[in-house]
Amino acid sequence: MKTITSVELAKLAGVSQSTVSRCLNDSPLVSSKTKARVKKIAEQYAFQFNTNARGLRTNRTGVVGYIFSENFSGFANHYIQSDLYYRIRMRLLEHGMDLVPVFDDLVEGGASSIEKSVGSRRYDALIFNRQSVSGRVRTLLEETHIPYIFIYDTDEFSEEPYLIAPRHTKIGYLAGKSFCEAGYRNFVELTGPSCRIDVVNKHAGFSEALAAYGFAVPEDHVLCANYQLETAEQVTLEHIDLFTPGTAVFAQNDMVALGTLEALKRSGLRVPGDVALIGVDNVVMGCWFHPQLTTVAIDYDQIIDLTVQWVLQVTTDQMPESYRRFLDETLILRDTFVPAKK
Repeated sequence: MKTITSVELAKLAGVSQSTVSRCLNDSPLVSSKTKARVKKIAEQYAFQFNTNARGLRTNRTGVVGYIFSENFSGFANHYIQSDLYYRIRMRLLEHGMDLVPVFDDLVEGGASSIEKSVGSRRYDALIFNRQSVSGRVRTLLEETHIPYIFIYDTDEFSEEPYLIAPRHTKIGYLAGKSFCEAGYRNFVELTGPSCRIDVVNKHAGFSEALAAYGFAVPEDHVLCANYQLETAEQVTLEHIDLFTPGTAVFAQNDMVALGTLEALKRSGLRVPGDVALIGVDNVVMGCWFHPQLTTVAIDYDQIIDLTVQWVLQVTTDQMPESYRRFLDETLILRDTFVPAKK
């Protein structure tokens, strides 16, 4: 049975939301007939009323939910998300708390596992590693008063009061500025899925930096690699004519950069002798390849520290009015980036 919100329950019962609340609290201001009718509908549709929703939650479960991104397809395919989840969980276990993964699976009645998780109030707090939630999930969150925060895979320009975000625009700008100051004039950019706001923001920052130096990345030099190593390798090989000597390549994550690196090597192009390459994320695999990958690092230790700090606050009734933290970005110089040849 699909969990319903109080708004939907009120509509089904033909009463106001305040009347629904009074009925479920056995208020004497509502007739016994109306209370019985509302309670019957609530039971029929598996509506679970939170008696603590008017104030701070006092019944703790010791469990926090971790919601992965919409396109999550397994731990092996999403290194960063998986690593963040594991390391946050290890930290919370030190405080006697567990972190449980939640995915977008459908459950009985057509509801998502996320909706069911929120509606059942099984978690003391929720961590969203994604850019947004549906209107329905948002309504359930507001009704249950479960603390929640968006981390990492989110929008730096969001007005969410609880947010831990990389500044993707500045990441793109730093890569573009580094290329221009090193003397590069021809550019290729390999991106993630075009629907993602972090992809949009990285591209905007990269383009802004190039424009500041009087350059631009042509539209046909922007290649979608879906944040996947294999796709990046294939796309690079299909467009190898774009990677002429003296080209600077901005790959929007390190897995894309590593796929591109392999394709360039297979095509006989030297990195960095012919092509310069900068990735994003500073994943450990970047040091396993030869040449080692230059990258814009995101401080994942900082994400973990800030997330654990927030969880410990909200689960001890110290809910801050807002908690907005933005991460620093740093260019890690290794082998795939050198000044352009004159």
